[in-house]
Amino acid sequence: MESLSQVGAGSDALLQSLEQAIGFHTAGDLEKAEKIYRDVLVQDPLQPIALHYLGIFLYQNGQDGEGVQNIRLSCALQPDNANWHNDLGNVLFGLREFEEASEAYQASLDAEPGDHVVWNNLGSSQLQHGDTEAAIHSFKQALELVPDFGPALIHLGNIYEAAGDKMNGAHYQCRAFVLPPHEGKSKQMLGISYYFLGRLQEAADHYRQWMAEEPGNPIPVHMFAACAQQDVPERASDSYIEKHFDRYAETFNANLVDSLAYRGPELMQQALQVIDAPAQQFDVLDIGCGTGLCEPIIAPYARSLTGVDLSGKMLAQAEARGGYDQLVKQEVTDYMTGKSGAFDLVFSADTMIYFGGLETVFDKVASTLREHGYFLFTVETAAEDEVKDAGFSLHPSGRYRHSAAYVTRCLSRYGFDLLSIKDVVLREEIRQPVVGMVVVAQRKR
Repeated sequence: MESLSQVGAGSDALLQSLEQAIGFHTAGDLEKAEKIYRDVLVQDPLQPIALHYLGIFLYQNGQDGEGVQNIRLSCALQPDNANWHNDLGNVLFGLREFEEASEAYQASLDAEPGDHVVWNNLGSSQLQHGDTEAAIHSFKQALELVPDFGPALIHLGNIYEAAGDKMNGAHYQCRAFVLPPHEGKSKQMLGISYYFLGRLQEAADHYRQWMAEEPGNPIPVHMFAACAQQDVPERASDSYIEKHFDRYAETFNANLVDSLAYRGPELMQQALQVIDAPAQQFDVLDIGCGTGLCEPIIAPYARSLTGVDLSGKMLAQAEARGGYDQLVKQEVTDYMTGKSGAFDLVFSADTMIYFGGLETVFDKVASTLREHGYFLFTVETAAEDEVKDAGFSLHPSGRYRHSAAYVTRCLSRYGFDLLSIKDVVLREEIRQPVVGMVVVAQRKR
């Protein structure tokens, strides 16, 4: 509350009396406060301070009409008092008089344009009476003044999300999410938000702190390597894969398909059309089968269908779904060791993204396939300048990305003919499209 001496309009004794009334008002002694306000107004019916705070008192006690009238009069008597115009806006907003509230907030900003809270108030009222473009401008003005002002960030995130502008929506939502306090927030989502915002050092610091808090947890270890680009492993560890997917098993399908617009089954259906697969003629191995989302796609072509995954909880979901002849909890390259010529088709949707170097897994796939057997898989795409000589990189998302040249080179090295390689969008992540490739290869004689 501003000093009454700054507001003026009264003798020292009168201002002291009003300060006492406001003290009573704030403390909840409303009867004494009201009496002083009204006594002052008997002496001076246009005393602005008494009019203003009596108006607030009346509004708070359900006497809306008289209350608004008093506050409007006080603002007319003190047109340069930004705080009072803001008070009027808040009262009108509470009464759902949104256009009039916007006018009051604008009057406050005309008097003092540098108040980020009032800009946010103005945006909120504009939004309520349907002037979305003006609201966006107001919220952005608030952020010009205070870039980390949470309410304006949340408003903009919601506006863009509702309008279908996923990129802008996610940008503002992530900026709001990383604001302190962090207690009670998802550690995984905090890290993801930092990397989406391009704040990789803060993401790495976050994962370093998480490692210190939970030294046995493989998730922050892997994600720290991804964001800091330190001690980058050749592939994601078994413990990381198991813990990561066990955590999400129960909600995995809904999150992947509904929230992330996952296209894995659709893309693998397209891949199967490339080979013109006959019905129920193949012994099929689904490596990294997860919850079995692709089972309905593969099953029509399978004489037998085996799924392998490290996550026991994901496999439980796949078993409940049905359709597999066998489900095995094992690391996929370990499973394929010693199974020479056991399958006609190896199927891998979103599994190669947890391998950096593809040599070992391609070698195992080649050995487990029969002559002329097929290998269908997806990878996330990396540009050549991202991967340099290695052919792959660990992205801050925690997944590996591969260049097309590296993928084709590895296929050739391990005895595959490349039948098809197609650039696709695999899914969305924080409203961004994730670009990848769907690949169809055939083992040579």
